[in-house]
Amino acid sequence: MTIHSRRNKPIYVQRPREPISTNNNWSYINKKHKNPRHSSKNRIGIVATIFIAIYLLYQRGSTSNDTQKKQQEKIHNTISSSLLNSTSAINSHLTIKDENLLSQAEHNAAEKAMNSQLLPNEAQFVHAATSLQPITDKVTTHKYYPMYGQFLLPYYKRILTMKMLEIGLGCDMNYEPGASVALWKKLFPKANLWEAEYNKTCVEISTKQGKLDGFNTLVGDQGDNATLDKWITKSGGEFDVIIDDGGHHNCQIITSFVKLWPTIKPGGLYFIEDLQVGKWRGFRHAGTASCNAKKFTFSDKLQDWLEDLIYQGGYGSKKWDVHFMYCQAEACVLGKKPAPSSDSTLVNIELLPEERTFVETAGSLTPITDKITTHSFYTMYGQFLLPYYRRKPDMKMLEIGLGCDMNYEPGASVALWKKLFPKANLWEAEYNKTCVDISTKQGKLDGFNTLVGDQGNNSTLDGWIDKSGGEFDVIIDDGGHHNCQIMASFIKLWPTLKPGGLYFIEDLSVGKWMGYRKYSTASCPTTFIFSDKLQVWLEDLIYQGGYGSRKWDVHFMFCQAEACVLGKKPPDAIAH
Repeated sequence: MTIHSRRNKPIYVQRPREPISTNNNWSYINKKHKNPRHSSKNRIGIVATIFIAIYLLYQRGSTSNDTQKKQQEKIHNTISSSLLNSTSAINSHLTIKDENLLSQAEHNAAEKAMNSQLLPNEAQFVHAATSLQPITDKVTTHKYYPMYGQFLLPYYKRILTMKMLEIGLGCDMNYEPGASVALWKKLFPKANLWEAEYNKTCVEISTKQGKLDGFNTLVGDQGDNATLDKWITKSGGEFDVIIDDGGHHNCQIITSFVKLWPTIKPGGLYFIEDLQVGKWRGFRHAGTASCNAKKFTFSDKLQDWLEDLIYQGGYGSKKWDVHFMYCQAEACVLGKKPAPSSDSTLVNIELLPEERTFVETAGSLTPITDKITTHSFYTMYGQFLLPYYRRKPDMKMLEIGLGCDMNYEPGASVALWKKLFPKANLWEAEYNKTCVDISTKQGKLDGFNTLVGDQGNNSTLDGWIDKSGGEFDVIIDDGGHHNCQIMASFIKLWPTLKPGGLYFIEDLSVGKWMGYRKYSTASCPTTFIFSDKLQVWLEDLIYQGGYGSRKWDVHFMFCQAEACVLGKKPPDAIAH
């Protein structure tokens, strides 16, 4: 990565934990760093045979819908099994579409109800919620289908017997209590379901009415440590999922989290709703001995956790067992670090299927991109980018940063994108023109359109937009990593992102390193730190224009170790 002084003379600065290579002939590095783990002819031959057989089976087809369905299921199961036992991911896995969760008419009706285009799991959540009476406020007053569709429904499909606790029966709603209870029963019939509520009388009445059939119940104040200890003892803890839709007071939320987060299993999920009331006067009561209700606001704690994720214990942050944080309008979900695993030779934790595909595809290439070695970016790419390509194979994607300063040859990620996304419209931007010219001659950029220049320069960015035509589905900033470069690029390129698109930003962990605080522009001083801007955007998502926040076209923000991805609001529902 190249950065620039105010006089625009190039200064080469070491990429995070990677020495700089200044040699333009990279063939010797190939030999030196070739990984013997990926040169097993026997393994490659076996995997190739498996997938040839799968391909022939798929091509045979059938005029019978039942037969086609069975064949597709067989193909899917075979692919999943082979990926678990191979260090080489095959791109055909990405081209097999998931079965439709709803009929087209049902999906359209769900989109019409939300006035927004929906992903399949989001539509399933909305369809189930709107089929019940009363309809839970999770899809009326609020729009929580993005986080539940993205995380909760897929979790249940992986673990049908998941143990889930919801805090808040809805006894104070202007409709009868138990709307979400009915939804969980409908969506998760095999799950081990628990419901906690402060109002004991409401619980007793709801139990007599049969609303809590299939649920275990807990009663008491979620802001009281002794009560929470009783809940843990009675339930046995060990939850896969916890949903805090309880009293919504800041001190209640943090007290519950401190006690209940340790009971979440590795890889589990902790949802927190209605965060937008955190600054309302009416919700600044219910303090405790350790929590001043008038001063503490839970969204401030979320900002701390954002820093923890980005800096991983550095610069006053804390390193703990949070794996990611996803925030949308008025709500967030935190994911716990997955359990250790030896299934993959490249990564030592349990992986979701799409994460595994990303890791194994990257691991099949030489050199291996640092996205899965030095960093763990397979989390955000597996959960967001690969599914996006499945939905839209002709997506238009721009990556900033060819990797010309890496200690291996440039273009490792370029090779990965070509293998993962063969039908996509791919663009690569890089400051170092000489490196681009050499890489082009070597064929590394075959299939890519290229852009050259400083990502922190507005005129350069305007030129990129003019040449490319903008209208990107996906943008990946893996460029210079200087705070002002990241900000300048985002300001110019975010408007070119299509509705529903994704904007990834890597290597945020260097934002406070002195070596990465030398680049400035007329509107961006060296004192600016990009993670501070992320904290502001977190407030924007939670408060949606209230309390000094701004309401704009960001749909969600997902942050993991050292990186984040922002999603743009999807387009309105299509009239049918």
